[in-house]
Amino acid sequence: MLPQNARTEPIDALLSLAPRTALRAGLVAGLSVALLGAAWVLPGLAIVVIWPLLYLVPGWAVVALARPRIETAGRLGLSIVISVVLSSHLVWWLSLASGGYGRGVVFAAAGLLAVPLALAAWQGPLGLARPLVALRRSWPAFALAGLVAFFVGGVLGTSLWRVTPQGVNSGGSNWSDLGVHLGIAQSLNAGNFPPQVPYFAGLPLVYHWFADLHAAMAASVAGLFSVPAMVVQSAILAGALVLLVYSLTRHLMRGPRARRAALIAAALAVFGGGLGYLRFVGDLTAGLGDPLSLIAANSYDNQWLTSWPFFRIPSVMGTGLLVHRATTAGLPILVGAILLLVAGLPTAEERRRGWRDRPMLIALAGGTGALLAPFHFFFFPAFGLLTLLYVLIGRRLDSARNALLFLAPYLLALPFALPALLQSAESGSLQLVRGWESAPITDGPAAVVFFYLTNLGLPFVLALVALVLEGVPRRAFLAAWVALLFWVPNVVQVSVIAFDMNKYFQAMWIAVAILAGWLVRRWPAPALLAVFALSIPAPLLVAAWTATSDLQVLSARQLDAANWVASSTPPRSVFVTDGWVNSLTDPAGRLRLTTFGPYVANLGYAPDERIAQVQGIYCAGMPLLSADLMRSLHASYVVDAGRPGDCSAPTDFGASDQFALAYENPEVRIWRLTDATPTR
Repeated sequence: MLPQNARTEPIDALLSLAPRTALRAGLVAGLSVALLGAAWVLPGLAIVVIWPLLYLVPGWAVVALARPRIETAGRLGLSIVISVVLSSHLVWWLSLASGGYGRGVVFAAAGLLAVPLALAAWQGPLGLARPLVALRRSWPAFALAGLVAFFVGGVLGTSLWRVTPQGVNSGGSNWSDLGVHLGIAQSLNAGNFPPQVPYFAGLPLVYHWFADLHAAMAASVAGLFSVPAMVVQSAILAGALVLLVYSLTRHLMRGPRARRAALIAAALAVFGGGLGYLRFVGDLTAGLGDPLSLIAANSYDNQWLTSWPFFRIPSVMGTGLLVHRATTAGLPILVGAILLLVAGLPTAEERRRGWRDRPMLIALAGGTGALLAPFHFFFFPAFGLLTLLYVLIGRRLDSARNALLFLAPYLLALPFALPALLQSAESGSLQLVRGWESAPITDGPAAVVFFYLTNLGLPFVLALVALVLEGVPRRAFLAAWVALLFWVPNVVQVSVIAFDMNKYFQAMWIAVAILAGWLVRRWPAPALLAVFALSIPAPLLVAAWTATSDLQVLSARQLDAANWVASSTPPRSVFVTDGWVNSLTDPAGRLRLTTFGPYVANLGYAPDERIAQVQGIYCAGMPLLSADLMRSLHASYVVDAGRPGDCSAPTDFGASDQFALAYENPEVRIWRLTDATPTR
């Protein structure tokens, strides 16, 4: 018979611990509040106080609660992407509820995101020894992730916004893409919420813009310009991508040398590419320049307006991590969602071997995939299709509960996915095609096959070889992954710019890297060196081009004017500009009427009428007409620093009392409508 106190001793022990755990939780909560208050007063502190809440803490808490059978590398990668997703969506919904986005909303969200710290303190000691042991066991994966984060951060840190005495330069393709993303982030932090298109003012922003929202949040709390926050964000997410590809490969490719296969796959996923470097060799051989000048002047990853052979499929590094900010965030979120799915939903064969469904992981996979929508419109449906393939191939169409758990979070995606789908369909962008437009379809099947083999390079060939061998783990699923995402851009187009469909090749590349890594996992070191020597030059060359090319975004006088606009004009002010790709309004966080026409058309809007109106403002030679057009478009300022190309009768804004000179330097004049809100 049990002693009299046997039943009460555990309860008494818990009660004796309660004051200590409550005290510990209270101290953590109090310290969190104090640190948040200090960061509010001293914005620089937000980098060490708020940024971990935007990048790590909530995801770490969710992963700890879900307890997946995923090693530490994958857990850290998941913690990062889940934190980015949760913090961005929380700020979005809080902003809608409070009637506006701002620094205070981000701080309120940070307070909510800090709750897991107090809850962890209530549960007991943090117990960091075990994760540190696991970290040592997977140190190659963490070393590779750190290398990639440092590499991406270094390239972007030296090239994304390079201020010189002559103005601002931006390297590589960021010269044309930066204005879009910078305009979104800076205008958000200047009050553009719910966001209008910052370069097509007056219409809602239907775009996968949440990577820019997250960067804007980080910049806002720290009182920073958005560019440094973008650089840090890209570096962190690039490192997370490495950890997630490594962990997904480990989960799919169990068996001898699985760790080696996972490390190779992760390296190929971010550093692998096609044979575009052959053009560099050809240019050197032809004596077109010395190596450094050729690298600074050319993208040897993907190039346009060239003769045969054509290289038009960019690598993951070339655009996915260094240029396309939506892909920088969307690709690791996609891989993370797939990792959660395969960890939570075993195949029928695995079920027979004793694996069990993990409902929380299934729901978390569905939630991550659903909340991917405003980060990446292209990858959002890709995850749904890959999930369907996984379920069908794994013979798991057997549980209504699992389906409900997975699909329920998709209600949260509807406010983002439906407008994008309707916009694409109504504008005519959504269409069936016979082959990807960028491939040389008219040259015949042989040319198309050659194009894809040379553009996708050795890793793609290795992946195809792996698929015909027996004994490849998860071969059917990986084959379906490659085939589906190769097929999609060749049969459908969802935006005006067909090149954008290359994003599906980048999502396909993850499966390619996994298959190639498995195939060569037993190869000796010299053979592996040869594989990498033939696979990584093009991405490295395009990274060097991004880091060293000097393409001017703004002149020094335009930068001076941008600083004046940011400090002296009301938030949400609308400017008339000449429609060039980059504008001083982008760093200033103000709105403009138009930009490069295809960028507008790619959002599903027709730019021609607006372009004609801007032409009339600048070039009709009638200030009264210009003023009336500006009022109809709710514009208050006109930047007089260059006119649209065909301007036979330039408008003299100073000749009319409708306009007052608000700012002037030797290169830029800014006029304000006299009946508009005066400058601050």
